[in-house]
Amino acid sequence: MATMDIFEGDAFTIIELTRALENIPFKPAILSGAGLFGARGVRARTVMIESRDGTLSLIPFSERGSAYESQIPERREMRAFVCRQFKKQDVLWASEIQAIRDFGSETAVQQVQAEVARKLGRLRNDAEATFEFHLFNGIQGVVKDPRDVATVIDYHAEFGITPATEIDFDLDNTSPASGALRKRCQAMIESVEDTLGGLAAGQVQLRAECGSAFFADLVAHKEVRETYLNTAAAADLRGHVGEEVSFGGITFRRYRGGLGFGVPTDKAYFYPEGVEGLFEIYYAPADTFETVNTVGLPLYARMIPDRDRDEWVRLEIESNPLPICTRPQVLRSARRT
Repeated sequence: MATMDIFEGDAFTIIELTRALENIPFKPAILSGAGLFGARGVRARTVMIESRDGTLSLIPFSERGSAYESQIPERREMRAFVCRQFKKQDVLWASEIQAIRDFGSETAVQQVQAEVARKLGRLRNDAEATFEFHLFNGIQGVVKDPRDVATVIDYHAEFGITPATEIDFDLDNTSPASGALRKRCQAMIESVEDTLGGLAAGQVQLRAECGSAFFADLVAHKEVRETYLNTAAAADLRGHVGEEVSFGGITFRRYRGGLGFGVPTDKAYFYPEGVEGLFEIYYAPADTFETVNTVGLPLYARMIPDRDRDEWVRLEIESNPLPICTRPQVLRSARRT
Protein backbone atom coordinates (compact mmCIF):
# COMPACT_ATOMS: atom_id res chain seq x y z
CA MET A 1 0.00 0.00 0.00
CA ALA A 2 1.22 3.48 -0.86
CA THR A 3 2.29 5.75 1.97
CA MET A 4 3.52 9.35 2.03
CA ASP A 5 7.09 7.96 1.99
CA ILE A 6 6.56 7.20 -1.68
CA PHE A 7 7.16 10.89 -2.48
CA GLU A 8 10.77 10.61 -1.26
CA GLY A 9 11.66 8.69 -4.43
CA ASP A 10 13.41 10.09 -7.51
CA ALA A 11 10.16 10.02 -9.48
CA PHE A 12 8.93 13.11 -7.64
CA THR A 13 11.94 15.46 -7.78
CA ILE A 14 11.59 18.90 -9.42
CA ILE A 15 13.46 17.62 -12.48
CA GLU A 16 11.25 14.58 -12.95
CA LEU A 17 8.05 16.52 -12.25
CA THR A 18 9.03 19.18 -14.78
CA ARG A 19 9.72 16.45 -17.34
CA ALA A 20 6.34 14.90 -16.57
CA LEU A 21 4.76 18.30 -17.07
CA GLU A 22 6.37 18.58 -20.49
CA ASN A 23 5.01 15.16 -21.46
CA ILE A 24 1.40 16.14 -20.78
CA PRO A 25 -0.30 16.59 -24.18
CA PHE A 26 -0.23 20.27 -25.11
CA LYS A 27 -3.48 21.89 -26.21
CA PRO A 28 -2.44 24.68 -28.57
CA ALA A 29 -4.32 27.94 -28.33
CA ILE A 30 -4.56 30.36 -31.24
CA LEU A 31 -1.33 32.28 -30.68
CA SER A 32 0.64 29.88 -28.48
CA GLY A 33 0.18 27.19 -31.13
CA ALA A 34 1.26 29.42 -34.02
CA GLY A 35 4.99 29.63 -33.20
CA LEU A 36 4.86 33.41 -33.52
CA PHE A 37 6.98 34.12 -30.45
CA GLY A 38 10.54 32.80 -30.37
CA ALA A 39 11.28 31.23 -26.97
CA ARG A 40 14.55 32.13 -25.25
CA GLY A 41 15.67 30.92 -21.85
CA VAL A 42 17.74 33.33 -19.75
CA ARG A 43 19.72 32.83 -16.52
CA ALA A 44 18.51 35.95 -14.68
CA ARG A 45 15.19 37.61 -13.88
CA THR A 46 16.16 40.83 -15.68
CA VAL A 47 16.43 41.11 -19.47
CA MET A 48 18.31 44.00 -21.08
CA ILE A 49 16.84 45.21 -24.38
CA GLU A 50 18.82 47.57 -26.59
CA SER A 51 17.07 50.06 -28.85
CA ARG A 52 19.09 51.36 -31.79
CA ASP A 53 17.86 54.26 -33.85
CA GLY A 54 19.58 52.93 -36.95
CA THR A 55 19.00 54.69 -40.28
CA LEU A 56 20.03 53.97 -43.85
CA SER A 57 21.30 56.72 -46.14
CA LEU A 58 22.68 56.89 -49.68
CA ILE A 59 26.40 57.63 -50.08
CA PRO A 60 27.01 60.35 -52.71
CA PHE A 61 29.81 60.30 -55.31
CA SER A 62 33.07 61.89 -54.09
CA GLU A 63 35.96 63.50 -55.90
CA ARG A 64 39.13 61.44 -55.67
CA GLY A 65 41.22 62.63 -52.74
CA SER A 66 38.29 64.37 -51.05
CA ALA A 67 37.17 63.77 -47.44
CA TYR A 68 35.15 60.70 -46.55
CA GLU A 69 31.43 61.00 -45.91
CA SER A 70 30.89 60.70 -42.14
CA GLN A 71 28.49 58.12 -40.75
CA ILE A 72 25.74 59.46 -38.52
CA PRO A 73 26.17 57.94 -35.01
CA GLU A 74 23.42 55.62 -33.89
CA ARG A 75 21.34 56.56 -30.88
CA ARG A 76 21.44 53.56 -28.58
CA GLU A 77 19.36 53.11 -25.46
CA MET A 78 19.20 50.24 -22.98
CA ARG A 79 16.11 49.20 -21.06
CA ALA A 80 15.88 46.63 -18.28
CA PHE A 81 12.72 44.53 -18.03
CA VAL A 82 11.87 42.02 -15.32
CA CYS A 83 10.46 38.59 -16.13
CA ARG A 84 7.14 38.49 -14.27
CA GLN A 85 6.16 35.39 -12.34
CA PHE A 86 2.94 33.45 -12.26
CA LYS A 87 2.37 30.34 -10.17
CA LYS A 88 -0.42 28.07 -8.96
CA GLN A 89 -0.76 25.07 -6.68
CA ASP A 90 -2.91 22.01 -5.98
CA VAL A 91 -2.87 19.58 -3.06
CA LEU A 92 -2.73 15.79 -3.08
CA TRP A 93 -4.08 14.53 0.26
CA ALA A 94 -3.03 11.29 1.92
CA SER A 95 -6.63 10.10 1.78
CA GLU A 96 -6.50 10.24 -2.05
CA ILE A 97 -3.76 7.58 -2.21
CA GLN A 98 -4.91 5.59 0.82
CA ALA A 99 -6.18 2.58 -1.17
CA ILE A 100 -3.43 2.55 -3.79
CA ARG A 101 -1.35 -0.65 -3.78
CA ASP A 102 0.68 -2.69 -6.25
CA PHE A 103 -1.74 -4.19 -8.78
CA GLY A 104 -0.81 -6.37 -11.73
CA SER A 105 1.91 -4.75 -13.78
CA GLU A 106 1.24 -1.29 -12.32
CA THR A 107 3.17 -0.49 -9.15
CA ALA A 108 2.02 1.84 -6.39
CA VAL A 109 4.58 4.40 -7.60
CA GLN A 110 3.13 4.29 -11.11
CA GLN A 111 -0.41 4.73 -9.79
CA VAL A 112 0.59 7.70 -7.65
CA GLN A 113 2.45 9.15 -10.64
CA ALA A 114 -0.77 8.91 -12.64
CA GLU A 115 -2.67 10.84 -9.95
CA VAL A 116 0.07 13.48 -9.79
CA ALA A 117 -0.02 13.75 -13.60
CA ARG A 118 -3.80 14.27 -13.52
CA LYS A 119 -3.46 17.18 -11.10
CA LEU A 120 -0.51 18.61 -13.02
CA GLY A 121 -2.62 18.39 -16.16
CA ARG A 122 -5.24 20.66 -14.62
CA LEU A 123 -2.53 23.12 -13.59
CA ARG A 124 -1.01 22.92 -17.08
CA ASN A 125 -4.35 23.85 -18.66
CA ASP A 126 -4.46 27.02 -16.54
CA ALA A 127 -0.87 27.79 -17.50
CA GLU A 128 -1.67 27.40 -21.22
CA ALA A 129 -4.50 29.91 -20.91
CA THR A 130 -2.14 32.30 -19.09
CA PHE A 131 0.51 32.01 -21.81
CA GLU A 132 -2.14 32.76 -24.43
CA PHE A 133 -3.18 35.83 -22.44
CA HIS A 134 0.41 37.12 -22.46
CA LEU A 135 0.96 36.43 -26.17
CA PHE A 136 -2.35 38.10 -27.01
CA ASN A 137 -1.20 41.24 -25.23
CA GLY A 138 2.23 40.87 -26.82
CA ILE A 139 0.82 41.43 -30.31
CA GLN A 140 -0.51 44.74 -28.95
CA GLY A 141 2.88 45.77 -27.57
CA VAL A 142 1.98 45.52 -23.88
CA VAL A 143 2.39 43.25 -20.86
CA LYS A 144 -0.63 43.03 -18.56
CA ASP A 145 -1.36 41.51 -15.16
CA PRO A 146 -3.97 38.72 -15.52
CA ARG A 147 -5.34 39.59 -12.07
CA ASP A 148 -6.75 43.02 -12.93
CA VAL A 149 -5.66 43.44 -16.58
CA ALA A 150 -3.56 46.44 -15.53
CA THR A 151 -0.79 47.39 -17.95
CA VAL A 152 2.59 46.48 -16.45
CA ILE A 153 4.77 47.34 -19.46
CA ASP A 154 3.85 49.45 -22.50
CA TYR A 155 6.66 48.96 -25.02
CA HIS A 156 5.52 51.96 -27.07
CA ALA A 157 5.96 54.22 -24.04
CA GLU A 158 9.19 52.52 -22.93
CA PHE A 159 10.89 53.22 -26.25
CA GLY A 160 9.24 56.59 -26.90
CA ILE A 161 7.14 55.38 -29.83
CA THR A 162 3.76 56.86 -30.70
CA PRO A 163 1.26 54.08 -31.52
CA ALA A 164 -0.11 54.11 -35.05
CA THR A 165 -3.53 55.67 -35.51
CA GLU A 166 -6.39 53.20 -35.57
CA ILE A 167 -7.77 52.69 -39.09
CA ASP A 168 -11.46 52.79 -39.97
CA PHE A 169 -12.16 49.86 -42.34
CA ASP A 170 -15.64 51.26 -43.04
CA LEU A 171 -17.11 47.75 -43.21
CA ASP A 172 -20.68 48.91 -42.56
CA ASN A 173 -20.76 51.00 -45.74
CA THR A 174 -23.54 49.58 -47.89
CA SER A 175 -22.21 51.18 -51.10
CA PRO A 176 -18.40 51.41 -50.81
CA ALA A 177 -16.27 52.80 -53.63
CA SER A 178 -14.84 50.15 -55.93
CA GLY A 179 -11.54 48.78 -54.60
CA ALA A 180 -11.67 50.88 -51.40
CA LEU A 181 -11.15 47.91 -49.07
CA ARG A 182 -8.23 46.53 -51.05
CA LYS A 183 -6.61 49.98 -51.05
CA ARG A 184 -6.89 50.14 -47.26
CA CYS A 185 -5.19 46.76 -46.98
CA GLN A 186 -2.41 47.82 -49.36
CA ALA A 187 -1.86 51.10 -47.51
CA MET A 188 -1.54 49.22 -44.22
CA ILE A 189 0.96 46.74 -45.68
CA GLU A 190 3.10 49.56 -47.08
CA SER A 191 2.94 51.41 -43.76
CA VAL A 192 4.17 48.32 -41.90
CA GLU A 193 6.92 47.75 -44.48
CA ASP A 194 8.18 51.28 -43.91
CA THR A 195 8.40 50.81 -40.15
CA LEU A 196 10.00 47.35 -40.43
CA GLY A 197 12.92 48.79 -42.36
CA GLY A 198 15.61 46.16 -42.95
CA LEU A 199 14.18 43.74 -40.38
CA ALA A 200 12.27 41.94 -43.14
CA ALA A 201 13.29 41.21 -46.72
CA GLY A 202 10.75 40.65 -49.45
CA GLN A 203 7.00 40.91 -49.19
CA VAL A 204 5.52 41.40 -45.74
CA GLN A 205 2.66 39.09 -44.76
CA LEU A 206 0.23 40.62 -42.32
CA ARG A 207 -2.19 38.78 -40.07
CA ALA A 208 -5.19 40.26 -38.34
CA GLU A 209 -6.83 38.88 -35.19
CA CYS A 210 -10.45 40.01 -35.51
CA GLY A 211 -13.44 40.46 -33.26
CA SER A 212 -16.64 38.66 -34.25
CA ALA A 213 -18.52 41.62 -35.77
CA PHE A 214 -15.42 42.85 -37.65
CA PHE A 215 -14.83 39.41 -39.15
CA ALA A 216 -18.50 38.86 -40.03
CA ASP A 217 -18.75 42.16 -41.90
CA LEU A 218 -15.41 41.55 -43.62
CA VAL A 219 -16.44 38.21 -45.16
CA ALA A 220 -19.80 39.73 -46.11
CA HIS A 221 -18.13 42.69 -47.84
CA LYS A 222 -18.77 43.00 -51.57
CA GLU A 223 -15.07 43.03 -52.53
CA VAL A 224 -14.27 39.94 -50.49
CA ARG A 225 -17.23 38.00 -51.84
CA GLU A 226 -16.40 38.94 -55.44
CA THR A 227 -12.79 37.83 -54.92
CA TYR A 228 -13.89 34.35 -53.83
CA LEU A 229 -16.89 34.09 -56.16
CA ASN A 230 -15.25 31.83 -58.73
CA THR A 231 -13.01 29.86 -56.39
CA ALA A 232 -13.44 26.66 -54.37
CA ALA A 233 -13.59 28.80 -51.21
CA ALA A 234 -16.81 30.44 -52.43
CA ALA A 235 -18.78 27.60 -50.83
CA ASP A 236 -17.40 28.65 -47.46
CA LEU A 237 -18.72 32.18 -47.91
CA ARG A 238 -22.14 30.88 -48.94
CA GLY A 239 -22.38 28.50 -46.02
CA HIS A 240 -20.78 28.45 -42.58
CA VAL A 241 -18.04 31.06 -42.32
CA GLY A 242 -14.68 29.57 -41.40
CA GLU A 243 -12.11 30.87 -38.96
CA GLU A 244 -9.98 32.84 -41.41
CA VAL A 245 -9.95 34.41 -44.86
CA SER A 246 -7.19 36.03 -46.93
CA PHE A 247 -7.76 39.27 -48.79
CA GLY A 248 -5.58 42.10 -50.04
CA GLY A 249 -2.37 40.48 -48.81
CA ILE A 250 -3.68 40.14 -45.24
CA THR A 251 -4.88 36.97 -43.49
CA PHE A 252 -7.86 37.79 -41.30
CA ARG A 253 -8.71 35.38 -38.49
CA ARG A 254 -11.62 35.39 -36.08
CA TYR A 255 -10.06 35.30 -32.64
CA ARG A 256 -12.02 33.17 -30.22
CA GLY A 257 -11.39 34.75 -26.86
CA GLY A 258 -12.38 33.59 -23.41
CA LEU A 259 -11.54 33.84 -19.72
CA GLY A 260 -12.11 37.59 -19.84
CA PHE A 261 -9.81 38.47 -22.75
CA GLY A 262 -10.13 38.66 -26.51
CA VAL A 263 -10.47 41.09 -29.40
CA PRO A 264 -13.35 43.56 -28.95
CA THR A 265 -16.11 42.63 -31.38
CA ASP A 266 -15.66 45.70 -33.64
CA LYS A 267 -11.83 45.68 -33.63
CA ALA A 268 -8.90 43.93 -35.28
CA TYR A 269 -5.21 43.76 -34.32
CA PHE A 270 -2.60 43.49 -37.10
CA TYR A 271 0.99 42.24 -36.98
CA PRO A 272 3.59 40.90 -39.46
CA GLU A 273 4.26 37.18 -39.68
CA GLY A 274 7.52 35.42 -40.43
CA VAL A 275 9.79 38.24 -39.25
CA GLU A 276 12.62 36.69 -37.26
CA GLY A 277 13.24 38.35 -33.90
CA LEU A 278 10.14 40.55 -34.02
CA PHE A 279 8.34 38.67 -31.25
CA GLU A 280 10.28 37.03 -28.42
CA ILE A 281 9.33 35.50 -25.11
CA TYR A 282 12.02 35.16 -22.46
CA TYR A 283 11.87 32.63 -19.62
CA ALA A 284 13.78 33.11 -16.37
CA PRO A 285 14.61 30.15 -14.07
CA ALA A 286 12.42 29.14 -11.14
CA ASP A 287 13.00 30.45 -7.62
CA THR A 288 14.81 27.37 -6.30
CA PHE A 289 18.44 26.60 -5.44
CA GLU A 290 18.30 23.71 -7.88
CA THR A 291 17.54 25.98 -10.85
CA VAL A 292 19.43 29.17 -9.89
CA ASN A 293 21.71 30.43 -12.70
CA THR A 294 20.41 27.78 -15.10
CA VAL A 295 18.75 28.60 -18.42
CA GLY A 296 15.07 29.24 -17.79
CA LEU A 297 12.34 26.86 -18.97
CA PRO A 298 8.77 27.82 -19.93
CA LEU A 299 7.22 25.98 -16.98
CA TYR A 300 8.42 24.31 -13.78
CA ALA A 301 6.73 21.86 -11.43
CA ARG A 302 7.72 20.89 -7.92
CA MET A 303 6.30 19.14 -4.88
CA ILE A 304 6.25 20.43 -1.30
CA PRO A 305 5.52 17.76 1.37
CA ASP A 306 3.72 18.41 4.64
CA ARG A 307 6.63 18.13 7.06
CA ASP A 308 4.51 18.88 10.15
CA ARG A 309 1.53 16.50 9.91
CA ASP A 310 2.42 14.30 6.93
CA GLU A 311 -1.12 14.68 5.57
CA TRP A 312 -0.57 16.07 2.07
CA VAL A 313 1.86 17.11 -0.64
CA ARG A 314 1.49 20.38 -2.49
CA LEU A 315 2.02 20.41 -6.25
CA GLU A 316 3.19 23.75 -7.63
CA ILE A 317 3.80 25.12 -11.12
CA GLU A 318 5.75 28.27 -11.84
CA SER A 319 6.70 30.31 -14.88
CA ASN A 320 8.68 33.53 -15.27
CA PRO A 321 7.90 34.83 -18.77
CA LEU A 322 8.58 38.14 -20.48
CA PRO A 323 6.87 38.50 -23.89
CA ILE A 324 8.17 41.35 -26.00
CA CYS A 325 7.65 42.91 -29.42
CA THR A 326 11.08 44.25 -30.37
CA ARG A 327 9.63 46.78 -32.81
CA PRO A 328 6.19 47.86 -31.54
CA GLN A 329 5.88 50.56 -34.21
CA VAL A 330 4.91 47.84 -36.72
CA LEU A 331 1.74 46.93 -34.82
CA ARG A 332 -1.58 48.20 -36.15
CA SER A 333 -5.24 48.20 -35.14
CA ALA A 334 -8.49 48.81 -37.00
CA ARG A 335 -12.15 49.25 -36.24
CA ARG A 336 -15.16 47.98 -38.14
CA THR A 337 -16.67 51.44 -38.62
